[in-house]
Amino acid sequence: MKKKQMFISDLDGTLFRSDRTFSKKDLDTLERLGRLGVTRVLATGRSVFSLKRSVPGPLPFDYLIFSTGLGVTPYPDTLPRIMKAEGLDSGQTARIFDVFKDMSLDFMIHDPLPDNHGFAYHGPSNSNPDFMTRIDFYANHCRPMGNGSYQPGPSSQFIAMVPETSGHGVYLELKDRLPACTVIRTTSPFDGKTVWIEVFPKNVSKASAAFWLADHLGIDRQNIAAVGNDYNDESLLCAVDQAYVVENAPEDLKQRFTVVSSNDCHGVSQAAEKAFGP
Repeated sequence: MKKKQMFISDLDGTLFRSDRTFSKKDLDTLERLGRLGVTRVLATGRSVFSLKRSVPGPLPFDYLIFSTGLGVTPYPDTLPRIMKAEGLDSGQTARIFDVFKDMSLDFMIHDPLPDNHGFAYHGPSNSNPDFMTRIDFYANHCRPMGNGSYQPGPSSQFIAMVPETSGHGVYLELKDRLPACTVIRTTSPFDGKTVWIEVFPKNVSKASAAFWLADHLGIDRQNIAAVGNDYNDESLLCAVDQAYVVENAPEDLKQRFTVVSSNDCHGVSQAAEKAFGP
């Protein structure tokens, strides 16, 4: 019997090129993997709502891991039918809220699934153009917290947006102060430099969602290959046997994982070819 295999690709900075288009070669490669019987998974930090706004039509994938592992759904799926969902209860939300306020961060608290494209926001306290870009992007789905009137309830995740120069320090402090949560840093898909620090329930990551899906489909974890470009892919890349990063990834990630060509030069195709053959 032919072994079941899985190929996982990140979106922003990996499959998405710098001009927000897709390489025909990469799309053709994904189509070929489908014909070979390889399960294709798109794993993104974007919500389902954000993905639909940014991608004009269905991509050649079978499943979607969205919001960095908060949920898993078949793809494409117009409903969508969420197969796996995670979230923060009111107590967890309140504790994270207090830490973010104490650190004077500009942040957003996202609503529970399936409506996690909606959020309440605090800030910006100073100049934070990337923060305002995201507010404009979600203009009909966000609301200010107001002056002391916000009461934390169930949520899905927190996002803080901090300058590149202070991002690492804020990330380390949040990891130290929120040990019962998953804290992930990534790079803004808007300006490509602002550091986004995302806080999720403890068991949320691209890796945990991918392994849950593999187990659900009866795919051996040793038969998973993945390609990414940023720190929110790190847990997944560390967990799979065949891990690749595109050339435009941060230097420290390139020192740890097999490097393929950049997102602008068919890096996804090169990763797939290394994993499954030309």
